[in-house]
Amino acid sequence: MLLHIITTAGWAAAQSAGVITPNDGDEFVHCSDRGVVHVSAGKFFHGQSGLLLLVIDPKLVEVPVRWEPVADSPLWFPHVYGPILVTAVTEVHEFPSERDGSFVLPQAVAVL
Repeated sequence: MLLHIITTAGWAAAQSAGVITPNDGDEFVHCSDRGVVHVSAGKFFHGQSGLLLLVIDPKLVEVPVRWEPVADSPLWFPHVYGPILVTAVTEVHEFPSERDGSFVLPQAVAVL
């Protein structure tokens, strides 16, 4: 499974367009897996509200997915090089931050 953090407005726009696209200036859509999504969330979305966590079936992604290292980190993240069809999204979960601004993986995703 791939996980992607998106704002509620971003998800609404993706649903209208039929695809999730890379952010402006990026060549890929940033994704995570269960083991590292909290790292991405804490680094890029610390304390933000109005976020969703999308569960994406990698078998339904029609563009290259590459697991790549992040500079100055031992962690690898899946990067999707092109648009992700919204039909590849199998679940959508609210992804609220904790009081301290951190994030906890929703239980429904943790046990998949």
